[in-house]
Amino acid sequence: MEQDILISVIVPVYNVEAYLPRCVDSILAQTYSNLEIILVDDGTRDASDKICDDYARKDSRVRVIHKENGGLSSARNAGIDTAKGEYLAFVDSDDWIEPETYETMLGLARQYGVKLVCGGRYDVSSETGQREVGLCPPRQEVVDGEEVVRRIFLWENIDSASWDKLYHRSLFREIRFPLGKICEDIPIMYRIVLDAGRVAMCDKPFYNYYHRPGSITTASVSEKTFHFAEHTAVIYPYICLNHPHLKNEARYFRIRSLVHTMLCVDLAGKAARKEFAGQYREAARELRASLPFLLTSPFFGQKERLTDLTLALGAYRLLRRIYHGLK
Repeated sequence: MEQDILISVIVPVYNVEAYLPRCVDSILAQTYSNLEIILVDDGTRDASDKICDDYARKDSRVRVIHKENGGLSSARNAGIDTAKGEYLAFVDSDDWIEPETYETMLGLARQYGVKLVCGGRYDVSSETGQREVGLCPPRQEVVDGEEVVRRIFLWENIDSASWDKLYHRSLFREIRFPLGKICEDIPIMYRIVLDAGRVAMCDKPFYNYYHRPGSITTASVSEKTFHFAEHTAVIYPYICLNHPHLKNEARYFRIRSLVHTMLCVDLAGKAARKEFAGQYREAARELRASLPFLLTSPFFGQKERLTDLTLALGAYRLLRRIYHGLK
């Protein structure tokens, strides 16, 4: 395969000295070598900044940006702003990728003439080291952007994650990750997919997603817990207005965010439940208003429907205590 196209790989770095070498080594070992590897030191407080500089001295493809801490979105945006590649990719610094990732994905972009390629992932347990195939397209194909958005809303072999995809840089001409938010991929990915128009799906898991304690996705309840629902509060009306045939899928996605909010608060300690009682009541009110959809939509599995119904009726915590008491 010709290696005439530059790919910029953006890696946000913050307090990951134990994981960073595995990540960067996996990018340097790619079978497609025409890479620009941008390590964005987001004000790290451990030795990660020195590790970044060491890699830059050893390999000319590595560039380092040192900046004040601004969060994951800020680091990714800094990488986008300085990237020189025709294509962009993202790798989180505690994860790693398979050697043929970019050769395969760029090959599909060229083969099908698309601006976006979506691959699959492995889910890796930090406790056991066990690696299992996670969300992954079932076949290689080219899919209309609206159909990809539908699949994202339903978690149908794909989601909004930014790091298992390859993007033509034009898709980020006017889009950046939202500052100060988690679930930061959610409010931009559906827009990127729709802008791409046609998307190549790759049926191979390339990305190793490392589930480690203390990561953003395993943090305890806080104001950030509600960012998912804040994002869907914008997405749902946008879809209703501009892509009404995806309204039901977007509503399902909205309900999943409400349920996420309620479960996080329900399973938290008494102090957290009191602190976030207002957000909980607001989510419960909207969930109750969605009961007709919840009870009739084919998108909900039996377990989902039961959980959501008990949350809407205010019985989830009581029934959970009874269930675990009987066990």
